[in-house]
Amino acid sequence: MGAWAVHLKATYVQMRIYIWSVIIFIMIGRLAEIMVTLSIDSIQSARLSESNMLILILLLIAIVLPLSYYRRIVNLGASREQYYKGLHLVFAIWAAAIALFNSVWHVLEGYVFQNHSNIISLIGAFHWDDFGAAGSFLYQTAFYLMAMALLSILVSGYYHPVGWLLWALLIAAIPVGTAIPSLRVHVADFFKTLLFNESLLIGVGFNLLLYLVFLGGGWLFTKRRTH
Repeated sequence: MGAWAVHLKATYVQMRIYIWSVIIFIMIGRLAEIMVTLSIDSIQSARLSESNMLILILLLIAIVLPLSYYRRIVNLGASREQYYKGLHLVFAIWAAAIALFNSVWHVLEGYVFQNHSNIISLIGAFHWDDFGAAGSFLYQTAFYLMAMALLSILVSGYYHPVGWLLWALLIAAIPVGTAIPSLRVHVADFFKTLLFNESLLIGVGFNLLLYLVFLGGGWLFTKRRTH
């Protein structure tokens, strides 16, 4: 348990400037929007929920830690396996924390806050709220964890030609898939299964399956990593 606490503390210290920068950016943006709305008295346009913008923290964690945390912890004597397990523990905790906050905030927006009709929430957009608060939390956690693992494997493979190939395939996949009619339906089915699934079990399971694939791929890069 002490080792996990060390990972959490060390990664937070390394990421805190990014975390608080995102939070301050959200607060300043919201304050500016309120001031403009009050001074102009205009009709409010649609905007993304503030809680959803915290997902930026997850993206930064998944990008920054594989680049810098690896060198720091390995230089302190940790093995690659210890680093990798600690990294994904941190991913899981942050994904669950943001998912929980989003779920609670979504309920507050719907039942407590006023003038929430112009707010766009990913929970509502993807119909995760159809599964209730607990189901929404599970779906979000699985999706965020999968997305963080995907970013992590891409960043961890920056030194290897296979990693460059993965970047090229990812960048080309969506535009090519949507441009070719025969592939377009498969691309749509993939994202529907991933994000808009009508079954909580299948939706969460599919995201976790992809997470396990990316987890294994990331380990293949990490165990051969020398810098």
